[in-house]
Amino acid sequence: MLAIKKAKIEDAQLITDIKTKAFNKEINTYLGRDGGPPGYDKVESEINIIKKFIAYKIELDNQIIGALFLIPLNDSKMRFEDFVIEPSFQGKGYGYIVMELVEKIYPHINEWQLSTPVFSVGNQHLYKKFGYIEVARNEDEIEYIKKIK
Repeated sequence: MLAIKKAKIEDAQLITDIKTKAFNKEINTYLGRDGGPPGYDKVESEINIIKKFIAYKIELDNQIIGALFLIPLNDSKMRFEDFVIEPSFQGKGYGYIVMELVEKIYPHINEWQLSTPVFSVGNQHLYKKFGYIEVARNEDEIEYIKKIK
C-alpha cells in the first residue's frame, strides 16, 4: 500500500540516496550528466529540509521509495518541492497517487505551486494531468499553479 508519512532525521540518508538516483537519472537522460538542485546529494541538506520544512517520505508496503517537502506560503497556499520517486518505481502511477494524498492532508489549501526543469517532460505530463497550469517559463524552469475551488 502506498502512503506518505512525515520524514524523520533517521530517514535522511535513505531519502538522500533516492534523490541522488532520481535526479541523476533525470539529468543524465536529458542532459547527459549527473546533477540536481543544490545539496541534492548531501545528507546534511536533507536533514536541514526535514527540520525546516514539512517533509514527507513516500512508502510502498513500508519501504521508502520517494520523498517530497512542502513550504507553506500562507494559510491557503502551499509550494510542492523536491518530489522524487526512486527510478525503479517510476512510471507506475505512484506520483499521481502521492499528489492526491497530499491534497487530502491539506484540504484548506486552495492554491498549490511547483516548478520543474524544462527538460523534465515526464514531470510536466504528470503535473498537467493532475490539473496544474503553466504560469511562467524561462530557459531553465517551468512554474505551475493549481487552484482548487
